[in-house]
Amino acid sequence: MVFVLALALVAWAIVTITWAGSNVPTNLPTTRADRIASRATPSTSACSWVLATAFDNLLLLMMLVPFALVIRYRVVAREEAYLDRKFSDVYRGYRSRVRCWL
Repeated sequence: MVFVLALALVAWAIVTITWAGSNVPTNLPTTRADRIASRATPSTSACSWVLATAFDNLLLLMMLVPFALVIRYRVVAREEAYLDRKFSDVYRGYRSRVRCWL
């Protein structure tokens, strides 16, 4: 059941990004500034927390903090800088409306 829910969350994220008119593969550039995906998509940290809790896995639960720090400072920070350079005012408006960690 947990695996099916995880697959549903992944499908939801893909549909949301596709709905926004952007690329799903992370190696392709963002294509639309006017429709940045602002609907809530499940975060990898939330999915990992659910799986760690469901499988009663303390090690996975403990790894969430370092994982979240790496994601925040190695991935999110670079992505935010890229989006700010590419879309400037449109992206700044989006950031003022939507929190980084949903």
